[in-house]
Amino acid sequence: MERAEWLKDMRDKAEKLYDIYSPRYWSEFGLYPNETHLEYLQKFLDRIPPRSTVLSAGCGAGRYDGILLEAGHSVVGIDQSAGMLAQAREHFPEVRYEKIGLQEMDFQNEFDGVTCIDALEHVFPEEWPGIAHGFREALNPDGVLYFTVDLGGDHLEEAYERAKAMGLPVVFGEVVDEVEEAYERAVTSGEKAEAEDVAVYHYHPSLEQVRTWISQEGLVIEEEGIGNWYEHFIMRKK
Repeated sequence: MERAEWLKDMRDKAEKLYDIYSPRYWSEFGLYPNETHLEYLQKFLDRIPPRSTVLSAGCGAGRYDGILLEAGHSVVGIDQSAGMLAQAREHFPEVRYEKIGLQEMDFQNEFDGVTCIDALEHVFPEEWPGIAHGFREALNPDGVLYFTVDLGGDHLEEAYERAKAMGLPVVFGEVVDEVEEAYERAVTSGEKAEAEDVAVYHYHPSLEQVRTWISQEGLVIEEEGIGNWYEHFIMRKK
């Protein structure tokens, strides 16, 4: 399979799975206790003006949107999963939600802040530069961006070698060796935990590469730190 065709299949599978288990999202998952995420989200909030307009990119079911609203900001949420957006609208009807993937963002100087939390691990390496550009374009001058990067753990080499042995057109950092089998089981059983872990495409870039993509867009890192299996980046548009 050509890589472009394979990547499209990976994205389609992820969208379908999130649609399937979205009705169970808040009842079984919701806002899980992730102290570092909440710490950095507060650092982000401390950096944006009162009553800002914030883009919640890759918002899913709106897990963190309530915190943005409670802080007094207006929120626009985007995601590629219609099912997850339906859950978000049910919980936060005051938010403007739109079915837009990170890859299709075309906002221009519209937001004082942008968040993208627990979503970039599903982005292909080819798409990272365009998405970083989309974040920058969405921000007003001096706007603030906060996103998380899943570190991927210590199994990346093994996952890469297994996927190569399967004949998949992978690059290092992609974890996809169990996707096909787990996807079929998840679609049949609707077991969210399995879908979340192995039935969805993941890519874990090196932090050096992430910093390069950030720098190429003229975004300035103001704070960076690690916690809860994620690297946290807070940046400003200069």
